[in-house]
Amino acid sequence: MIMGKIKERLEIVSMKTDRNIQPPDTLKAWDKLYRRLLDEQLIPARPVAVKKRIARNFVRIAAALLILAGIGAVIYMNRSHKPAEEMVRLNTGNDPNTLIKTLADGSVIYLARNSIFSFPAEFGSGSRHVELKGEAFFDVAANPGKPFIIETERAFIEVLGTAFNVSTQNDHDFALFVDRGKVKVTLKSDPSHSELVMAGEKISAFRNSLVKSKHISGEASSWYRQRMHFKDETLRNIIDILNRNFNTTFVLADHETGDHKLTVTFCNDDAETMTGLICATLNLKSQTIDGAVVFSENKEGAKPK
Repeated sequence: MIMGKIKERLEIVSMKTDRNIQPPDTLKAWDKLYRRLLDEQLIPARPVAVKKRIARNFVRIAAALLILAGIGAVIYMNRSHKPAEEMVRLNTGNDPNTLIKTLADGSVIYLARNSIFSFPAEFGSGSRHVELKGEAFFDVAANPGKPFIIETERAFIEVLGTAFNVSTQNDHDFALFVDRGKVKVTLKSDPSHSELVMAGEKISAFRNSLVKSKHISGEASSWYRQRMHFKDETLRNIIDILNRNFNTTFVLADHETGDHKLTVTFCNDDAETMTGLICATLNLKSQTIDGAVVFSENKEGAKPK
């Protein structure tokens, strides 16, 4: 009986003791064991050094990659923010006159009403790239080494030297009439679809295809001669365009006379009327020599400075 009571008390003490025991700190125990083994040289120290060396090398590689990435980002930002080629933009609005512009390469553009034409002030060493929305007649100066490319809403037009009319009304309809030379038309929606258009042919875009047919030279391009408007254009360029389009032979007496700039509109005027407008506006004089109208400085009637 006495032994039974002693056994009962021991079980009670054991239960109380179990309640107060805390679970062991496993990480702390492993750390203590590792340090003891390391101090007693029971494990090699080399793996730890290798790990540290690998870690240092990794940090160096990562730093180098970050530097290269930074340099690449700077180069990209500089390239992406490089100023684009400066473009000149002509917008005719609802003006019924044909706005005429001579480009730096000698090409002449006749721009119809409600049209927008964008071009660089100076062409680069590659192609001559311009943009058109609306309608225009192009008389492109020949340059086999530098193709003239017109970008419209529907197509790209590539030429070397020719004359043709392009209509892109409503940014959807597209039609091209070739008066001289040949052009290559490529659909923007399907670059694999392109056509060569020769003089006397016309081409239009129908859905996602190009349709060619015949046309009579001048039937679609006579509009630009009716009301020809020059804005701040040199006399040299003006008389060159007049001689191309009318039965006129205008000549400059000297180079300086051709440098005069003029803003004028000719509406189905004859040679005599055009001569009078030019002389009156620029204070020049003219005389006819062997059938040619020669413009020269009017020194006698020069305006006082």
